[in-house]
Amino acid sequence: MKRVAVAFMLFSVCSALPAYGDFARAREAYLMKDYPKALKMFMNEDDQASLYMIGYMYDHGEGVAQDGKQATEWYAKAADKGSVKAMYRLGVMYSNGYGIDKDLTEAKKWYKKAAFKGFLPAKEALKRLEEGK
Repeated sequence: MKRVAVAFMLFSVCSALPAYGDFARAREAYLMKDYPKALKMFMNEDDQASLYMIGYMYDHGEGVAQDGKQATEWYAKAADKGSVKAMYRLGVMYSNGYGIDKDLTEAKKWYKKAAFKGFLPAKEALKRLEEGK
């Protein structure tokens, strides 16, 4: 029974490695400013980090035309998978009305979600929003 448990653990760890390797290669392409390659690689993944990076690339116009609406959509996908940074960026997008209608209630919702998970920039943004700054 112990051998089965060990074999299962090893299989679980090994099956997770290719996914990490794919993200690492996509991130490497991004850092080398090979944005088309990075974007294609990120789009082949469905993990929160890859989805966040696609949103970030649309947000900043890296390898694609800058598009706040697209950025918001990709950040939302990443946030749905638990990305705290994506939750925070959604708060920023709604707070500023970048690519979407400005909605301070929605901004507050996303800042709260990220703040609840301990993301300090979200806590600070939420405080500023509540103070009306």
